[in-house]
Amino acid sequence: MRERAHLIALWTLAVLASTVLITKGRGLPLTEGGSTAFFLDRSNGVRVKVTGIQGKSGVYCLPEDAVLKSVINMAYRGLAANASKSSDPATRLKDGDWIMFETYASEPAKISLKMMPAAERILLGIPLDPATMTESEWELLPGIGPTLARRIVFDRQYNGGFRSIRELERVSGIGKVTVDKLERYFSNTVTH
Repeated sequence: MRERAHLIALWTLAVLASTVLITKGRGLPLTEGGSTAFFLDRSNGVRVKVTGIQGKSGVYCLPEDAVLKSVINMAYRGLAANASKSSDPATRLKDGDWIMFETYASEPAKISLKMMPAAERILLGIPLDPATMTESEWELLPGIGPTLARRIVFDRQYNGGFRSIRELERVSGIGKVTVDKLERYFSNTVTH
């Protein structure tokens, strides 16, 4: 029953997010004259979330070789912007990156880069990373409740990160069937 409630909540959130983004015309044009909130062809680019830029915040699909500077140029068209120490303008963007612009009066914008929340990555079909997920993010997945989420995070802290989703089987209470159900939310390889 709880799994069904999670799926209904995720579906509702997806419909609402899609409606808002499509209505506001977010996304890059697929063809001349059209636009999209989500571009689902995963082989053709990276999906990133941009916030803090009036009229330009949203989810964008960018070329695979896009760097942070390309988003800065799109957002500011030559205006002053300072990337934070952790956000080098030459940083290559990855699927699921979240670029946040913070502007204060006449000062240059502060730009920071982190990952989108897991719920948004799930909605967009962006693979999750089992090596970095929090308890609350694990709970978003079908068949994972608070107890299993706690065990997963504890196991990761005690035994080291998961190199693949298959390593979840080492966690008490998680077997092959559960991992098979979860596999679609994760990429085949983990970069950590």
